[in-house]
Order: sequence, then C-alpha cells, then structure tokens
Amino acid sequence: MQDKQARFAGSRDWIGSVEVGLCIDYFYDVPCRIVHINSGREIPDKIPELMEHFRSIGSPVMMGGDTDNSSKGIFGVCGAGNDAHLLIVDPHYHGTVQDPLALQRDGWVKWQHVREFKSDSFYNFCLPLYKQ
Repeated sequence: MQDKQARFAGSRDWIGSVEVGLCIDYFYDVPCRIVHINSGREIPDKIPELMEHFRSIGSPVMMGGDTDNSSKGIFGVCGAGNDAHLLIVDPHYHGTVQDPLALQRDGWVKWQHVREFKSDSFYNFCLPLYKQ
C-alpha cells in the first residue's frame, strides 16, 4: 500500500481506524467512511449516525482513539443520546470460546455507556460501506 515506511512491515507498531479503512478498501475493495470525534463527550451526538449505519449497512464499526488507545469493535447501539450504550467487542480476543458468558464477565464483550468514554481523547470510527 506504501502508506507507511518500509520498516513498518513486520514491526509491532499499531494502526488506527484510518489505516484500517485504507486496508479494507485496498484489500477488499470496500470503501469506508471515517467519522472523527474530537472528544468522548461528543459520542452521544454520533448515536443517530451509528444507528443509521447499522440500519442501512449493518457492518461492524472499528473505533480507535488517542489517550483511549484500546481499539474497539462496535456491533450495536441501544438507546439514544446521553442514555445510549454501545455493544463493544474487544478485537484482541483470541482462542476458542468455551463459555460465552465468560466473554462478558471478563470484559471481552460489553455494553458501554456513552459517558464512559474519555473526554480527553479523540476517537475515530471506521464505517465499512459494504452491503450485499
């Protein structure tokens, strides 16, 4: 893709939502839309946009940030505005699922209230625009 320096290949450096969108487009020919959010306080304002994405496209959304640098997969929205929750799946999980309830208990899958995101972090949503 040549968007990174050659030393990036094989490194343990991270990529963010923007790079995820570039990879999905480049390797799978699926365009993505990046939604930038200046602060976690603004996430409630993006709930209608996320709901429309899930209603019309249905693909998961990748979420990344700066001071909140733990990438997240968003698989659903419940509620509206300041009372909304996002269904978060941690993309770092690996292995065979023995007990689905353990995934929730251990925090790999959870409903996270929109007010729990960091106010001092920006966030980027990567919305793949794939629809069958």
